[in-house]
Amino acid sequence: MRHPSGSALPWLGHPVTVIAVFVLLVNDHVLKGLWPGPVTGKLSDVAGLFVAPPLLALVRVPPLAATVATGVGFALVKSTEAGAALASHAWSLLAGPSRVLADPSDLAALPALGLAWLVWRRCRSGHAVRRARALIVVPVALVAVTATSQATPPPSAVSALADSEAITVFLDYDSHGKVVSRDGGRTWNRRPDPTSSPAPTPTPIPQGATSACLPDEPRHCYRVAPPRMAVDESLDGGTSWKTVWGVTPGREEVLRRHDDERHGSLWQGSSSLAVQSRPDGHVVVMTNGSDGIAVRDVRGTWRRLGFSAEGFSEEAATPLHAPDLDLTPEYVSGLFAGLLGFLLCLSMARRHERRVSGLSVAACLLASLGFVWSVTGFAPLVLLGLACAFLAVCLAATAAARSRVSVLAWLAPAVTAVCTALTIRLIFSGWSSGVPDDYSTATFLAWIVGGAGVVGSAAIGWRAARVPGAASAPAPSTPGDVNAKPRTTPET
Repeated sequence: MRHPSGSALPWLGHPVTVIAVFVLLVNDHVLKGLWPGPVTGKLSDVAGLFVAPPLLALVRVPPLAATVATGVGFALVKSTEAGAALASHAWSLLAGPSRVLADPSDLAALPALGLAWLVWRRCRSGHAVRRARALIVVPVALVAVTATSQATPPPSAVSALADSEAITVFLDYDSHGKVVSRDGGRTWNRRPDPTSSPAPTPTPIPQGATSACLPDEPRHCYRVAPPRMAVDESLDGGTSWKTVWGVTPGREEVLRRHDDERHGSLWQGSSSLAVQSRPDGHVVVMTNGSDGIAVRDVRGTWRRLGFSAEGFSEEAATPLHAPDLDLTPEYVSGLFAGLLGFLLCLSMARRHERRVSGLSVAACLLASLGFVWSVTGFAPLVLLGLACAFLAVCLAATAAARSRVSVLAWLAPAVTAVCTALTIRLIFSGWSSGVPDDYSTATFLAWIVGGAGVVGSAAIGWRAARVPGAASAPAPSTPGDVNAKPRTTPET
């Protein structure tokens, strides 16, 4: 018997699709790094066209429509710059900084969609093994299709040197590796000019100093202590030090997350500094890796400067409050906290019904596993966690249907779950905006809210529990009971 139209699980569990999934994993995560080139690129396109239609069919898209939509989307991405840019943005949200290139030659892989359609036509239904295999392949396939080329690292200010005429900041990951100021750090210009061609052989970056003293005041010194983003000052030749500028640990964690998640690079903090004497005082320049630089002017005012087209500017610095920060792991944690509370309520309310209780326990285990994967923050594991959450919700829906409980009966735990998830989201959104400033404080508050939500949901389920049949069995009447109905005998 051929598989009925509209079911995607056997299609995704077909051996050809399973092989394509593992080809995607091995090719995009291993082979592309070892042998980058057109062969591995085309292999990824062909395998992806086998996997994408059944994944799209999982959301109730008819197989033919899923196949056509995959082909149209692939053609738009590979033939237009706008489509490639949109795909790059979408993959960056799922798997970190990514780049999808528009390459019309990749359209040669489109015939693979015809083979994928033939695979669906040959799928057979009614095989539990294939269905179980599909349930395992779903999260793996989600991980496989999100792999793509990594974006170029951003420039990084790694060292600074100063003389009587200029202050020079040396950049890494940048073809124009110098930014120079000749007016005491007020304005900056790239050297060589960005419109000129880069040097064929880049010169080594000189090593910067982590401490420096004023030439005319040798007891007046400054120092940095990586990986902190702060600078200390000493007025007694280094005997005692006082922090004169820096960001708080909470804001430093924001910048660290912004650096790691957006650029995939390790946090550097402050790496070097340079001191320049001026007629009306002195200037200090501190390099802060991918965050840019910090400058102390002759009046003693510190400013953070980010990378700009001209060199550095204060407007280009990453905001310390409410930056464009990826809080997906924290938001997913809140989602799972609410989900676990709801599933635990279901388990408590129907703990006397073995079939319903078994489904509820399985859903709780899946949700717990998904939570452990999701809090890592690693994009593929987050996808696996969300896939587990989806399966847990399906099991919970099945359990709720078997328990034959009205929708209104689950209103309280559902509202509790939603409030728990939204409150945890609000806590971490507040942390990114500076309230609270410390990440550990936000985490502690989130644990309190999540624990209260889970305990509250469990209490609701425990009170709703009842022994099967107790409500439907009539109470025995006692002698002399005036409310007892008289027995009637059938007429003969």
